[in-house]
Amino acid sequence: MDPARIKIDDEGCDHIVILELLGTVLGLAMLMIGANFLVDGAAGIARKKGISGHVIGVTLVATATSLPELATSITAAIEGESGIAIGNIVGSNAFNVGVVLALSAMIMPVVSESVVRRDGFFVWGATMLFAVLAMNGVNRWEAFILLVLYIAYVVYLFKATKLTGKIEVGEKGYLALSLMFIGGFILLCVGSPLLVRCARDLAFELGVDSSVIAVTLIAAGTSLPELITGVVAAIKGHEGMAVGNVLGSNLFNILMIPGVAGLISALEVTDLFSRAMIPAMMILTVLAVVLSWKKMGKFSGALLFLGFCAFMFLLVQI
Repeated sequence: MDPARIKIDDEGCDHIVILELLGTVLGLAMLMIGANFLVDGAAGIARKKGISGHVIGVTLVATATSLPELATSITAAIEGESGIAIGNIVGSNAFNVGVVLALSAMIMPVVSESVVRRDGFFVWGATMLFAVLAMNGVNRWEAFILLVLYIAYVVYLFKATKLTGKIEVGEKGYLALSLMFIGGFILLCVGSPLLVRCARDLAFELGVDSSVIAVTLIAAGTSLPELITGVVAAIKGHEGMAVGNVLGSNLFNILMIPGVAGLISALEVTDLFSRAMIPAMMILTVLAVVLSWKKMGKFSGALLFLGFCAFMFLLVQI
């Protein structure tokens, strides 16, 4: 074969990889911006209706940081990319624990609260249940069970929290808030298929499984809201918020996302995930829950980060 032709083919392949990588980054950016707009609009409307800030926090704000993961996994399920959906869930939860929570604890000691320990118990049980169900893939009935459990947990939060009748009036009116909500929803709808398709094509060009791209690049990208929230909470000294952010996000990831995505299309799980990555994610999550029962400092943060490094090493080696 003509060496010049090989050179041209190699250059063309490099250009395709660069384009797919740029498309993946653009899709991630659209998810980040869209999630912020959607939640800011919804939270603003909720405050104007007199819903308490705490209820907004444990529902809308907690959901906000996981909207990119939800949008990505739903799109992956629609397009039959189970590897991306499962990889995104597992990778995001591992990143939340091993990077977000670890970094927050190393910046400033994190003191746990009773509600955090309560949420930790739910996360522990939910992670165990997901790990058992996902060993042979998640069918629609199992997805339904996961979704119902999440809804039940949200209902419990509402019943355990008192509402306020005080109506807050902000600078933005209903029209502006509604436009923010609609605009954010549109960005999520456009960004998620762009991200999934570019990531899938990028994996093909690089000769790796799409689930590997999902558990690394996509998981890290869609977990940026959790990272920013956790670090800012630690810097400002909001005790327990950094832990609660991670636990709440992981609970959403492990119940809501496979619940919705699995109802759309049964999620197949590869041997790599059923035998190695899901058990590794489960161990890392349990470690975080145990450490969160007491004050978390630099040692706890370093331990979690080492656990995440071991998780990534396992991914590369298998």
